[in-house]
Amino acid sequence: MEPGGRILVADAQPLVREGLKALFGVMDGVSVVAEVSSGGGVLTVCDRARPDLLLLDCCLPEKDGVLLARLIRARGGGERVLILCGHGGDCLDPAVAAGADGLLLKEADHEEVRFAVRSVLAGGFFVSPSVAGRLATRCRQGWALEDRRTGGWEALTPREREVLHYVAEGFRNREIADLLVVSEKTVEKHRANFMAKLGLHSAAEVRAFAQRQGLPLRLRDHLVEKG
Repeated sequence: MEPGGRILVADAQPLVREGLKALFGVMDGVSVVAEVSSGGGVLTVCDRARPDLLLLDCCLPEKDGVLLARLIRARGGGERVLILCGHGGDCLDPAVAAGADGLLLKEADHEEVRFAVRSVLAGGFFVSPSVAGRLATRCRQGWALEDRRTGGWEALTPREREVLHYVAEGFRNREIADLLVVSEKTVEKHRANFMAKLGLHSAAEVRAFAQRQGLPLRLRDHLVEKG
């Protein structure tokens, strides 16, 4: 069964929003639960509509998609974020650095849009093929930098490793605190410590680091619900 989910569409152009809603309307298990034309109210609408995926235009007025991705990651939410970008993918680097789960060019055809949405909803990372080569280059550069860092995984305490693993799986700070039976402030401290030691700046970078360490990552929806 293909992964489904609730989507928030944020784009300043009504034609783009209508086109995306029409496309998602014929996809099984996918529904648009909210749409906005500017970035100012996205977080409020997100809290109310509780989407699984935010599709954010990188050029939204008030707060652009990249800034919103950073804010969403900073508050520890589990929402997936897919950035919509024109201009040949100029916002690729900022989007990845902000912790977005993918970047979709506005020139993409319907099949690519559907594949991107399904991939990100399933917990994957998607980048439009025409800019994927640039991302591969950035990854190689990033891994070379990480290889030069001292300590790495071995420098983390056992608790920091536990918190890192949960963050990589998409858990919020509050949820991690419940699982580890500690305060949320304690989780925040461990999270800040391991990110500083490893030079990581977003949940996407934590996830990528965990994958390179070979940690078994599961989607939150596949885990037993906490009582």
